[in-house]
Amino acid sequence: MKLFRGLRDEAVMRTLRTRNTVAGTESTEPNSPVEHNKLSSGKATSAGRKFKHLTLPHILRRNSKSNTNITAPDVPNTSSVITSPLEELLTFEQNLERNCLSAAGQQLIEREERLYGQISDELVQSTTEREEEEEQFTRDHKALLSQIDLAVKSSLSPDEDSLEALKSAVKAILQEEEQDRRWLKQVGKQPAWRPSECRLHHNTVLQSLVEERMDNAELPPEESNKLRSSLQRDVCGKGRRLQEDLLRVVKDVKGCYPEDMDICNFYGKMYHQAFSAGMRKIEEYGLVMDDCSYLLYWVNVAYPEILQNPELTKVINPEMLGKLLTEELTTPLENQCLTHKETEVQTLINKVLMVEEQAWMEGSVPELRDDCYFSPLAIDVIQFINAAVKSIETVLGATSKVQIIVCLLKDFLNSYKKFQEKVLKGSNNGNSRTVIMANLACVEQFRDYIVNKADIFPVDVKECCLSIVAEMKNIGYTSLTSPIHKDLKSQYSGLGTPVWLEKKKQVFEKLFEGINKHTQDLKGLIDSCHQELLSQLHLEVTVEYVRRLLKRKIKLRDKEMQEQAARSVCEDGQRLHKLFTEAGSREEWLSDILPKIAEVLKLQDISSIQLEIVTLSQAYPDLSEFQVSALLSLKSNLSASAVTRVKKTLLDNQDTTSSQDAPSFFSKFQVNAHFTSKLPMTLEGGRKPH
Repeated sequence: MKLFRGLRDEAVMRTLRTRNTVAGTESTEPNSPVEHNKLSSGKATSAGRKFKHLTLPHILRRNSKSNTNITAPDVPNTSSVITSPLEELLTFEQNLERNCLSAAGQQLIEREERLYGQISDELVQSTTEREEEEEQFTRDHKALLSQIDLAVKSSLSPDEDSLEALKSAVKAILQEEEQDRRWLKQVGKQPAWRPSECRLHHNTVLQSLVEERMDNAELPPEESNKLRSSLQRDVCGKGRRLQEDLLRVVKDVKGCYPEDMDICNFYGKMYHQAFSAGMRKIEEYGLVMDDCSYLLYWVNVAYPEILQNPELTKVINPEMLGKLLTEELTTPLENQCLTHKETEVQTLINKVLMVEEQAWMEGSVPELRDDCYFSPLAIDVIQFINAAVKSIETVLGATSKVQIIVCLLKDFLNSYKKFQEKVLKGSNNGNSRTVIMANLACVEQFRDYIVNKADIFPVDVKECCLSIVAEMKNIGYTSLTSPIHKDLKSQYSGLGTPVWLEKKKQVFEKLFEGINKHTQDLKGLIDSCHQELLSQLHLEVTVEYVRRLLKRKIKLRDKEMQEQAARSVCEDGQRLHKLFTEAGSREEWLSDILPKIAEVLKLQDISSIQLEIVTLSQAYPDLSEFQVSALLSLKSNLSASAVTRVKKTLLDNQDTTSSQDAPSFFSKFQVNAHFTSKLPMTLEGGRKPH
């Protein structure tokens, strides 16, 4: 340690000799450290005044006696004492004037070392002179801190000089902070300004700067005029100022600070606190709906988006900042917003339905667009709900809270269904059929909306809405197909009778022509609804055909009759399927039903019949035992035991081969169970054949 100190003292002495300041030599040049600092403090030194010894840094005279109990800290290296040649040419005042704050600060630290670090017995200094020098030092120290304040306050100025001044100010702050730490390690009395806590003061100045800039933030007139209220202009102005200043901090100010000061996160915290405080003041007053929504938009959406700017996220951690307003403050505002939107939407959609009902009661026929009856009801309702949903998502920044709006659709659809029932009951009105057609398109639009937006619906609400829509659709289509079946009733009645088998052209041809005519008359529906209606009519006609056939009004006593009936059933099925699919039906699966039934009629071998019945039940699991009995009863040459075997095979296989995905057909009609006890008995079974 002694060797290190000797080398260090020698280095300092050698440096001092280069300044032409040899101990015991009279010097009046300002380049002398003593004279330089005397001039810097504003005291002129007499040219004729002589010193017995040069006042050296205290590190060279540790054994000198002192007349004060102040103990100066050890200076760790000579860099804190020796300044660069360029800085030696400037006085303290000149350094301040040129914003060379780190150099000025270093000069003060050197003076502080001489004033409070040591007082040599060889240097006689009057009490008055010392007091004057201390007073001057205090004034200079305040001047330095004041200049540092000015540099910090100019941090966000765009000019290069301000940034250079800031860099120098930051260095001066760090020098002061280091000097504080050195003094804290010493025992004894410290100077009154130690610790100076310059860094803490810097933070306070920055906080005041940020608060002032946020309080005075304003928008350009062209942007300010676009906003509806002074509150919105104030909030937007503060947000714009925050964004611009933080980007400037990242781009320019960050480079003036050492990394360990984490200045970007510090600025981020200050701006966050200032913006949050402004928001809390605004929130204390009662807000009209527009202002409430705007405030929530900034809290939940706009401000988080600013912090997610890639330039900012590199150096500012938004998670540490949190939200502008606490949940305790935002919850009442959000409830106010949601309640307002809920009431607004409910009023609008109820009015839409009221207008629709009023038009129907007045006998108005829906508008024709591209030869299709049109109602704006679904479009209007969906637009109102969508607009509210988007508004809430925009304001609250969360999808989960829109459920309060979409749940309104459930109650609306129930009301809409009641309106549909009114229309059906008032079918004598001349416009009821066209109103149903127009509203079928609306029902489809509601179904598509619910399916496409399933993620914003609660599961139970979504399922309930889809159920209501499906029921409305079925009721609507049934109201259009029922008159058709009523008109074809006389033609249906001939199916499955001896006349149908003997004079097919007189029975089926007449039915076929009637169906064809009705399919041509089904106009006024949009394409998708037209296809669904024809698909439903296709299914209903096929069901009615099979139902009539299983009424057992004909007995097929022998193979020839059974094969003839099978050909008729197969041909009828092919023609019906072609008619409906060409008209627009999408029920391709119906093409197999009548041919499979025809195959059962044609087969004579019991094993083959069993296999075909199992195949039929696998394709249509809703095939019942009674329906199989009715079908087999048409083959009057089958014995009761054969029928029993076939039915047992059906029951054995239904439990293992049924499929949940198979289409429903046989469950759409029933046969009379009592007929199964009246099956004709063959000679083998003991009953007389008919």
